[in-house]
Amino acid sequence: MRVLAQVFAVTVSSLLTVMLGASVGYVTILIPSLTDPNEEIRINEVQTSWISSVSLIASLIGSIVSGATEYIGRRRSMIILTVPIFLSWVTYYFSSELWHIYTALVLLGLVNGLFQSAVMSYIAEVTEPHLRGLLCGINSLCLVSGVLVEFLLGSELHWRKVALVTCGLPALTLCLLQILPESPYWLLLHNKSENACKSLAWLRGCTTSEQVKEEYQAIETSLKPKQPDNEMDSSLRWGSVGKYTRKSFLWPFAMICCLFICCNFSGPLTLQVYGVVIVSNLKVPIGKFYATCLLGSAEVLGTISCAFIIRYLGKRIAGLSSIFGVLICNVALGVYAYTNNIVRLEFNVDDSLVSSTRDAGKWVPLLIVMVFAFVGHCGCRSLAWILLGEVFSSDTRTVGCGVAPSAYYISGFAANKLYLSMISRLTFAGVYWTTGN
Repeated sequence: MRVLAQVFAVTVSSLLTVMLGASVGYVTILIPSLTDPNEEIRINEVQTSWISSVSLIASLIGSIVSGATEYIGRRRSMIILTVPIFLSWVTYYFSSELWHIYTALVLLGLVNGLFQSAVMSYIAEVTEPHLRGLLCGINSLCLVSGVLVEFLLGSELHWRKVALVTCGLPALTLCLLQILPESPYWLLLHNKSENACKSLAWLRGCTTSEQVKEEYQAIETSLKPKQPDNEMDSSLRWGSVGKYTRKSFLWPFAMICCLFICCNFSGPLTLQVYGVVIVSNLKVPIGKFYATCLLGSAEVLGTISCAFIIRYLGKRIAGLSSIFGVLICNVALGVYAYTNNIVRLEFNVDDSLVSSTRDAGKWVPLLIVMVFAFVGHCGCRSLAWILLGEVFSSDTRTVGCGVAPSAYYISGFAANKLYLSMISRLTFAGVYWTTGN
């Protein structure tokens, strides 16, 4: 029961990350849908690049101000943020003009940036140290699972119906979050010791306060040096910046930022966002939406494998192996595009003609992109999010978990926004040979 209670708490809080993944996956099916001549809303190449990237800038803004959720509480912040998520999906469904789409993208992006700090801090604070790394991996798994869910829905439903179905996810999350207790760390920092003890008892298998007394006292002791004589913890004072200039904060912060930047400019992100368009141009022998579902499945398997690789081989080997594998896939994809004269990305490839091709050689590009998605999530993409919940101390965790993803959002925006224009200048193969993007 002790482990199950923590797994349940992490899984429920990570449903917000499922919604983050869903918002990313939805863009993947939205781009080819809105380039269809029969659609009410039509987009050109420039608008496509904005649709693929604008939510990341909104997420950047959200992550920068996410430290403000410290005043509200981890659980309460997550509950409040499910409401604008629901409204975003409703906006998608009723969209009749392009600015409606942009509004939903910006709102979802802003909320995604806001809840990252609350979710990662909550996961780190409700789990025991020996389980924390593995359970942080659940958060990464939930992210790619959300992407896969949207791919599966998009392969069978119109994009408006996909948005309508996805509305059920924030509603379910809102209900389940009512069951969870607040983080015992946050309660102690706000002088709610009795509630903190009850929360810890619930998180350790709905046991009694007496049975968690030793752990509770250890947490209380660890926080005491960080508390001033007055009523609020120093982490709530934005003027107290000393702890954010120490090596103990700057080194892990820089490491996380470098990992995020490396991941986004090495290719897995753009492969995910432009997945439907890429596989249709590669002329794989199955429908483009079904091929994208295989791509999403490879990402899920890669994320699951990452947890085992880290457990048995360590984080360094997982990260280096993943980066090396991604580089090999970039070269292979570029070679295939060059030898098959794929120079630009066309948005209106006839899917029926592509699907009728059964030449064995046509399976090669699908295999390459699946391996690409797998190795990309085997280490570099998953590892950064896992480390995010582990490397910061309790007094810098809220700000660290909120601000560090800024590197992900900035580099992700740049990668997605520049992707199509870079292909126009360097060709499809040239992009994967030079930038890995």
